[in-house]
Amino acid sequence: MANRPGKDFHPRKGLPAIHDHCRPSANSKTHFEGRQPTESAWHSPCYRGGVSTGLYSGVEAASASQKRLEAITGNLANLNTPAYKRVSTGTRAFQLPGRGEEHTQLYTFTEKDFTQGDLEPSANQYHVALMGPGFIAIDGPNGDLYTRNGTFHADQDGFLLTEEGYRVSWRGPNDRIEPTGEPVTIDGTGKMMQGQRSIGDINFTDFAEPSRLSPQGGGYFSAPRGLEEQASPATLYQGMLESSNSSGVDELVSLITVQRTFESARNVMQMIDQSYGRLTAAR
Repeated sequence: MANRPGKDFHPRKGLPAIHDHCRPSANSKTHFEGRQPTESAWHSPCYRGGVSTGLYSGVEAASASQKRLEAITGNLANLNTPAYKRVSTGTRAFQLPGRGEEHTQLYTFTEKDFTQGDLEPSANQYHVALMGPGFIAIDGPNGDLYTRNGTFHADQDGFLLTEEGYRVSWRGPNDRIEPTGEPVTIDGTGKMMQGQRSIGDINFTDFAEPSRLSPQGGGYFSAPRGLEEQASPATLYQGMLESSNSSGVDELVSLITVQRTFESARNVMQMIDQSYGRLTAAR
């Protein structure tokens, strides 16, 4: 004999109460199949695609926490990386159409924080740092790259290179550096001199929308098609390196917050799962 929805869905003593708007309709003609409530027995705001909206919310919260955790661990791992730009996260809510009703969906995104890092002195004459918005242009293996990491060196052939061996780009013609020659000097505009001989001007530039730059790993970025360069107002400092703009204290505080959020989401999912198990258990 068919079970009566109004009775069989009611929680037993000791179980958390189900809100009225989440109870099966008293007029519903849907019955159990193997003592499992079918979707139409529940109001649509509480039961989506065969799964409770409470479980959906818990999974979305856990997923958002995982993405935030990945960003935080990356920031912590690069606290001492020159010119590292921390990754920040955000969450947006949007509506998805459903059967007669819209459902809220969460989307977690990441973006680079290009705020200025502190400048730290370096004993290497080829090390440089930018103070202000902008990027140093690099001749990458597959096209132009941009970076704020000025950990450069001169090779035996007189080329100014990055740590990975990529050549630093120059504005206009340039001469080669004599590795065993006189010390080099670099002014705020990027002009490099070796004694009285001009080597060239280090090319640094800026973008109207730096958020559109694509990270390429190792502190390098590439510009998508259509993103035009513009003059950089930054000043170049010789014998300095920009430090990471990630704060260890701030990241640890964020880590604790994310862990608590994840635990709360997990507890909600466990509570809902246990409640459903008791509601559908054979008597």
